[in-house]
Amino acid sequence: MICLHTTKGPTRPCGIAPLVLALAVGLGGCAQLPELERLSTLKPATQTASSFSAPLAQWPAENWWTIYGDKQLDALIEEAYAGSADMAAAAARLRQAEALGQVTGSALGPQVSARASATEQKMSYNHLTPRAMTPQGWTDFGLATLDLSWEIDFWGKHRAALAAASSQVEASKAELAQARLALAAGVAANYAQLAELFSVRDTVERSVDIRRKTVALFTERFDNGLETQGSLNEAKARFAAAEGELLSVDERIGLQRHRLAALLGAGPDRGLSIERPQLNLSAGHGLPTELSANLLGRRPDVVAARLMAQAQSSRITEKKAEFYPNVNLSAVIGVQSMGLGMLTKAGSGMGTIGPAISLPIFTSGRLTGELKGTAAAYEQAVATYNATVTQALQEVADAWLSQKSLSAQLNKATEAFTAANEAYRVARNRYEGGLASYLEVLHAEDTLLESQRALTSLQSRAFSLDVALKRALGGGYQQTEFQKSNS
Repeated sequence: MICLHTTKGPTRPCGIAPLVLALAVGLGGCAQLPELERLSTLKPATQTASSFSAPLAQWPAENWWTIYGDKQLDALIEEAYAGSADMAAAAARLRQAEALGQVTGSALGPQVSARASATEQKMSYNHLTPRAMTPQGWTDFGLATLDLSWEIDFWGKHRAALAAASSQVEASKAELAQARLALAAGVAANYAQLAELFSVRDTVERSVDIRRKTVALFTERFDNGLETQGSLNEAKARFAAAEGELLSVDERIGLQRHRLAALLGAGPDRGLSIERPQLNLSAGHGLPTELSANLLGRRPDVVAARLMAQAQSSRITEKKAEFYPNVNLSAVIGVQSMGLGMLTKAGSGMGTIGPAISLPIFTSGRLTGELKGTAAAYEQAVATYNATVTQALQEVADAWLSQKSLSAQLNKATEAFTAANEAYRVARNRYEGGLASYLEVLHAEDTLLESQRALTSLQSRAFSLDVALKRALGGGYQQTEFQKSNS
């Protein structure tokens, strides 16, 4: 380490900035940076014109779930925001990142501390100074100073560290938004499953009703000698199976309510008060314009991944700066005296000021290893970002493709249900008139119930797919101006 301490005249230090600058630049020329492999770049939005061909629509609103017109769903999502442990953890990570940013930024400014001491000391009469000049007995010594230390950021080390910390803070904000989106979509998706289970229950209830009427009809015909005991027993077996299925659906509804309660951060009893969903899904669907380009700023997970890569890029700059000279300016000013009574007297003032310059010469590969490790961390962050972009585009394409296909499937399922319902009515009338067999009625029953199940499932899936598309489009999230300027 090269240390300088220079004064000019009896009362004040001289300006030594030119000398310090010359030494820092001179020693900086001695820095030896290792060669790094070519670093990867962030993936741009890929061509998706064919996959995203769709009617024009707006981006989701921030409170996108309100379009379904279900007040209970609105209340459940707000309750989940307040009670979710995942949300609390994400908010805590943001506060931690902000605190770390404050700590990192402090390195750019001076550090000042106060120091004071009062001691009693007896000096040896047989050391350094002659006995006659050595203070006799125990003597008071006093010291009171202000100490200043300031590491001059010649090579941008601390600025790069602050840039990394700032990117980390913004990434944490995006991660908090992602946690909000995931929670809202999770509540809505589970709410959709609850709605589907209630629709399934309606279908099973109709099945129970049909099987009950069949048993009543067969019992009457058996009593009149028009039906066999075997046919009656089979009808009763089908009726009992339908009742058992109804109990199973009720169990699934109870379990689904428990899942929703857990998402709210509440106990299972909270689920008991969740009523049947009353959803209103509009028929209009589409995708926003310039989707593939704008999606990168609309998905909080993509924004967070990009900012994490930028933070790692800044850390590479920070690590490179460690190969250059470190310049630290230190100063001490205060009073010092032998005898506490003299501490405030004229002439007790003291002070020092000067820079200390150090250059790492040999670190046994530590700095090189740290730089390469930071570069590898950057490569990981870039790979994570590129994978997140690919996944985001796939999720939108999948949700949109499924929505387009669902519309045609619903039309066919509706046609099938209408035809099956009419076929069952005809078969039952023919059977009651003695023109058809029992097997024809059972076949018509099975076809009707199966077509109703298929239609119910598709109708419920329409809501689930709409939730999936809202989530894939970012759920109303928009990057901040800081995040946009650093993209």
